[in-house]
Order: sequence, then structure tokens, then C-alpha cells
Amino acid sequence: MKKSILITIGDPNGIGPEICLKLMANLPKTKHPVALVGDTKILEKCRKKLGIESTTIKGGIPFYSASEEFDGKIEPGKVSTEAGAASIAWVRQAVKLVQSGNAAAVVTAPLCKEAVEKTIPKFQGHTEFIGEMCGDKEPVLALVHKNWVVAHVSTHVSLAEAIKKAKPERIVKVGSLLNEFLKKAKGIKEPKIGVAGINPHAGENGLFGKEEMLNIIPAVKKLHSMKINAIGPLPADVVFPQLHSGIYDGVIAMYHDQGHIVTKTLAFNLGKGLVGGVNTTLGLSVLRTSVDHGTGFDIAWQNKADHTSLKDALLLADKLAL
Repeated sequence: MKKSILITIGDPNGIGPEICLKLMANLPKTKHPVALVGDTKILEKCRKKLGIESTTIKGGIPFYSASEEFDGKIEPGKVSTEAGAASIAWVRQAVKLVQSGNAAAVVTAPLCKEAVEKTIPKFQGHTEFIGEMCGDKEPVLALVHKNWVVAHVSTHVSLAEAIKKAKPERIVKVGSLLNEFLKKAKGIKEPKIGVAGINPHAGENGLFGKEEMLNIIPAVKKLHSMKINAIGPLPADVVFPQLHSGIYDGVIAMYHDQGHIVTKTLAFNLGKGLVGGVNTTLGLSVLRTSVDHGTGFDIAWQNKADHTSLKDALLLADKLAL
């Protein structure tokens, strides 16, 4: 029997418990078993409040007992120290289960960075936290929405810091991992990767900045020497429409908002919430995918959350897991 894919239920005060319940009540066909990691009391309380039709939690939903139970007060939409501590403890446990060979992959529902930071100073997010657990302090975040794949050179840092981080060696790492992902996840033999510039018009040959000339062009040349078909640097307002039209199989974004804004514009349906989109971490020893949205505090525990992104994250993990 194949090992389980573990889904952490996220911040108790957010939409994580709700979307986990909705997913388990309408679980798609997967080759791996699926189990939740968190606190059963939270899910049962959420299920009863929202009237979600499902078998009882303990009797009908596979569950890994958590190393830490939630001992705080459930206050939907509120930032809570106890909720932050519990949500990251569940992530830690799930990652350790994969590392020990007892599980196949981790899928994460959203947690609140502000809440976690109250017990883990300078916490940045799932990506960096799991990266450190795997021995990689600078993991690569990628967003996947159907045939749309964008990998990021930097994520949760200021724009000034993001410019400093766009160095040739980092861009090469992102490009090589994106190339590998496109081959494995999409079955593309020779992926074509667009490389975004960091300045308007990709610097216009140094007129609007020299980062492209000093850092991005050398990185593209190095990728070529590795037999990776990378093209750029290209203006961001050109390369993303080209990705959308299928000219490229994936794009390297230089910083968080450059890749996230356009991806979420495509993945969100106004008035209906997120209709798809997966966040995954490339190159780690632990396979991890996630929803591509936040805790939804404004709609938490109101039966308004859409579980499509969580379903897509599960299906991608199921596809990639051994």
C-alpha cells in the first residue's frame, strides 16, 4: 500500500478547517491514501457549526493525531498566538513523518504568518520553514495554475532586498529546478522557459537599470551551458502574456509580486474566490504543495470558502509523489 499524503488543517481561526472538511467530503480519486494532521476537535466543531455533511471525524476521516493539540479559544477571523503555535506544530509533524519515510508528501492549508511569528520570530512562511527543515534556507516557490507555471527568485522579502537577491547563482538554481519540474510534472521533454527582467522594459539595455546586464544575462548564459532552453531577460509585461498564450512552458519571476499578481489575477474569479492554483516548493527532499491563498479571515467559519485550490494541491502532490 502506498504511503499517505498528509494535509495540515491550517490556522484554526481561518478557512483551513472548512476547506479540509469539504475536500474530505468530496475526495477526488488518488493513488495515495489521504489523511489530515491537526486537532479532531476543531474539525468536528467546524463541521457541526457549518452543517457540512460528512461522517464523524474520528470514524470517517483518516487522521494523524497531532503532536500538539489546540488549547486556545476558537475565534474565527482573529490572530491568535495559540492558533499560530498549533498550526505550525502540525506542519512540523507532517514534514517529519515524510522525512522518516512514514508519509509520501505534505499538502498545507493556509496558516497566519503573523500568528506564527508570535512564537517563531522572523517567521516568513511555509516555504522557508519547510526549506530550513530540509536543509535549504533558500527554497524555490512556484505557482501552478493548469498549464501556467511561475517560479520565483525571491518571495517574502522587501522589494529592495529582492533586487539584491536576484544574483546569477540564484537565478540559475531557480531555472534548473523549474526545468526539472516542467519535465516531471508536465511531461515536457525540452521545456521553454521565459526569464523576466527586474526593471521596466527589462532595463532597456541599461537605460532603466543594469541588473539585467550584470545578473540576469549571465544567468541565462549559464542555463544555456546546462542545456536549459531559457530565453531572456524579457519585459515582465511581455513574458507573462506569452506564457499565457503558450509560447513558454514556464517563467522565472524575479520577486514575489511580479509572479503572484498576474497568477492570482488568472486564478481568482471575482465574487467566487479562488478557483484554482497551487503553491509548491521545488527541489526539497520533502514534497510539499499548498493552496495558493491565505487564511480568509473575513469569511472564516461562514461556509463560504472554496476548496478547489486545496483539491488541486492534493492532485499535484499525488501526481508527483512516489
